[in-house]
Amino acid sequence: MRGHFTHLRRHPGDNILSALVHAHDDGERLSEDELTSIAMLLLAAGFETTVNLIGNGVGLLTAHPEQLALLRADPQRWPRAVEEVLRFDSPVQRTGRVAHRDTEVAGERFRTDQVIVVLLGGANRDPAVFPDPDRFDVTRENAGDHLAFSSGAHFCLGAALARMEGEVGLRALFDRFPDLALSGPPHRRPTRVLRGYARMPVRLSPATVGA
Repeated sequence: MRGHFTHLRRHPGDNILSALVHAHDDGERLSEDELTSIAMLLLAAGFETTVNLIGNGVGLLTAHPEQLALLRADPQRWPRAVEEVLRFDSPVQRTGRVAHRDTEVAGERFRTDQVIVVLLGGANRDPAVFPDPDRFDVTRENAGDHLAFSSGAHFCLGAALARMEGEVGLRALFDRFPDLALSGPPHRRPTRVLRGYARMPVRLSPATVGA
């Protein structure tokens, strides 16, 4: 990322990273740590998560052709299907919080300033919220009750955009390539926070009518 900052100093553009680099260089408006952390957050939250949402959706729908058939029969189901992808295979699996006071949650005690790792992927499989939580179901009525975008003060600012990108991207992909199928085993990225694929080989055959 710092190497990219150097490139942007020499070749600034009309983009948010160039503006952030300028804010850092033009006085003390941003420290080096602040610049780097904001840039990494933008990369992870604005790119990696959407890539993972689309990749996870392709993996799930090719593995569950009966669910893809439901979407083809009734395209109005796509928004709920995206919510189910977010719930079932969350692009962000965990996050962190700091306790502001001594408290107790679900029988576990936490001290003030203690760091707590929150498993979003686990919460999205909570059987008290989602009946038969390990079943992928694009018709699930409460699929949108997931925590893939966190909640409260930490709710993802880009949630609406991510939902739209997921729906448009997945629907266009399967419309353009209706016979899309895996041509080999996909490989997950070796990370415990962001859940997505490093490689997913597929076989494509275009639609007879342009999508």
